[in-house]
Amino acid sequence: MPEVSPRLADIRFDSSYNGDSPYGPDSPLQEICGDIIPWDIEGPQPALVEIETAGGFRGKVLDVGCGLGENARFLAGRGHPVTALDVSPNAITRATELTTALGLDVRFVVSDAVTLAGLDADAHFDTVIDSALYHGLAPEQRTQYLATLHRATTSGATLHVICFSDLVPKDIASPNRCSEQELRGTFAGAGWSINSLRQTTYTLSARFTRDILHQIVDALNVPGGREFADNLPTDNQNRLLFPVWSVAADRA
Repeated sequence: MPEVSPRLADIRFDSSYNGDSPYGPDSPLQEICGDIIPWDIEGPQPALVEIETAGGFRGKVLDVGCGLGENARFLAGRGHPVTALDVSPNAITRATELTTALGLDVRFVVSDAVTLAGLDADAHFDTVIDSALYHGLAPEQRTQYLATLHRATTSGATLHVICFSDLVPKDIASPNRCSEQELRGTFAGAGWSINSLRQTTYTLSARFTRDILHQIVDALNVPGGREFADNLPTDNQNRLLFPVWSVAADRA
């Protein structure tokens, strides 16, 4: 079997949504993190709520990499028609169950984000939200992904992407972090015109504590890792806030 890297970016998504550890048995992070899903905050991502409150969503919405569907349910509750997709069948099954129980209308689809295989070929969307999927793609996949979204959207559509910034130490997230130069070049190359690019924060699960992050950076021997962990801000629920880019782009 190939060696399993212990990086924070190397997560087994489908297993994590089935109650298992996101990390394989060869990863030192399995014992540290257990079954914690760092991005599962049991509610919509505050960075997304801010975008919606500012009027950033219109028309038919596509939520790419929806996980358990918290963002999709928030948007549906605000009156937006939402299609949400994830490559994990376990995530889509649980998201559908949670959404049905609340009486909300969201169409959930098992689909690969890079190709949108599994999504209706004639589907076209006015707004797309990618909350922490983009940085999980290998750099060579990102242009294909953005080009696929370009084909699946209407003229003048808006794409919102929330992704790790390069303020995250590379030994934690490399290559899963993004520089301003990379974002501008990749978006432009795929037919998207960035109209807003700003630093903000991404809220992590309350179970993903500073102590756990200390253990992770120690296990990965991250240079400056302890300093990074110690300097991360928290919200009023004591949840860690990771540095991310919030990108808004128009379909050129």
